[in-house]
Amino acid sequence: MLPIDPTNETAFSFVVFGASGRLALSKIFPALWQLYRDNRLPQGTKIFTFCRTKLEVAKYRLKCVPYMNLDRDRDPVKYNSFWTNVHCCQGSYDNPQDFVDLKESMVRQEIKHNMTLANRIFYLAVPPVVFDNVTLNISRKCLSITGWNRVIVEKPFARNELTYKPYQTQLCQTFKESQIYMIDHYLSKRIIQNFFVLRFTNLIWSETWNSKHIAAIMISIKCEKPVQARADYFNQFGIIRDVMTNDMMQILTMLTIEQPYSNFVEDMRDEKMKVLKQTLTLDMSDLVLGQYCNNGMETDPTKVGYTQHSYIPKDSLTPTFAMAVLRINNKRWTGVPFILRVGKALNESKTEVRVQYKSMDCDRSHKSKSIPNELVLRLSLREELFMRMMLKQPGQDDLCLRQTELNLMLRERSPVIDNYQSLLLDIFAGNQMLFMRTDEQCEIWRIFSPALSYIDVERPKPILYDFGSRGPMAAYEMAARNGFKFYQSDDFHANLSPTNDINDTPSRTQQATPTWMLAKTKSTE
Repeated sequence: MLPIDPTNETAFSFVVFGASGRLALSKIFPALWQLYRDNRLPQGTKIFTFCRTKLEVAKYRLKCVPYMNLDRDRDPVKYNSFWTNVHCCQGSYDNPQDFVDLKESMVRQEIKHNMTLANRIFYLAVPPVVFDNVTLNISRKCLSITGWNRVIVEKPFARNELTYKPYQTQLCQTFKESQIYMIDHYLSKRIIQNFFVLRFTNLIWSETWNSKHIAAIMISIKCEKPVQARADYFNQFGIIRDVMTNDMMQILTMLTIEQPYSNFVEDMRDEKMKVLKQTLTLDMSDLVLGQYCNNGMETDPTKVGYTQHSYIPKDSLTPTFAMAVLRINNKRWTGVPFILRVGKALNESKTEVRVQYKSMDCDRSHKSKSIPNELVLRLSLREELFMRMMLKQPGQDDLCLRQTELNLMLRERSPVIDNYQSLLLDIFAGNQMLFMRTDEQCEIWRIFSPALSYIDVERPKPILYDFGSRGPMAAYEMAARNGFKFYQSDDFHANLSPTNDINDTPSRTQQATPTWMLAKTKSTE
């Protein structure tokens, strides 16, 4: 958080381009309001909207109300005060004069409050088609000369390796790398920081964080909702471009980097870049695509098959589910599959990482294996960090095994700031630690572009899976072939009756069980 300016000479202008869109309404303005409500926004912050639609503050604030999570007993006065700091500007993205008018509006607020230093943040919540015009006009007409300038860039970051290069060139010609913030909503600052401390300061995990001890790692982003918002965008880009080539790859690099030389941002980014360069190009044989269909049981008219939505073409082959297996060719990770799983209209919503350790013999006479240890980092819907491990089952004379969980999260005594709010505060403070560098995305496209080109040209038909299920069986069979073991309470696909729960009786722990349906545990979902 920025220190309080005792002279109140520093102005902060936060400009939201594309303010009439869903992202601004549902994400950006709620985060700004909550920061303002909790007195976390820097003093002297003014918010400006810029879009082609004519907006009025009085009407715009009403549109934002459903997303603001207001408390009637606490917020009304402060909510009114928040909107006195919002100023609406209308203009075309390709008209330089409109950007001149925007700058004049910012200058008027800066002069009005006798502020001599002007810092400006430009949030680009705009479609890709106007990206070049917006960045060019900002750099030519809107930059501050008495303070710093920062630009926040939203995905999609182009479509593939070929189209990303002009995107990157345009961005880097108009702004310095130190001014560019490629935002990732999924990275949880607190859980990532906890994980870094866990890994790099504790011998148990530091010494076992390698292919000698780890069997497989799965990164999952599951959503129980169908494709609704931004349907045109999703149908054009698909699930891989929407989530896997940005959010999930950022999580992967955070898991696999070597310890940075220092705490400086560039040292961290250099280590992430090394991992991306060592990641092998994705092969189609390591990719499963799916598309949700009507399960025949839902009465909700929104819970139908993907192509049954009125806003989706009937012949669409756009994947709504994907599982990819990536491999990193270096000394630490050779032989460990990194399984990326993402999907819409699944059985639940969550974002998590499961680091599954190799099994060890627990009874040499029966040649059976214990349930492998598993480190789980859950980023949403709630943050959790815990370890699954084996202990003796209580109340039994025999040495019978039972799985338990070791909670690694400290109890919070103070309110935890929302992830999106935390990212915005990092931008105000100039902390790029959880933001991508432009060359990182270039390597990510190198990894995925061949498979994406094949999908675009050959248009393979995705495997259908029921709405509300866990996705296509073929994906889980592929994960099992790569050594990942599923738990009944998490992702259990076998058609078993309740009596087939392997924890029903102690003797079950010694019975042969398919590797991918190894154990049922206490649900943590």
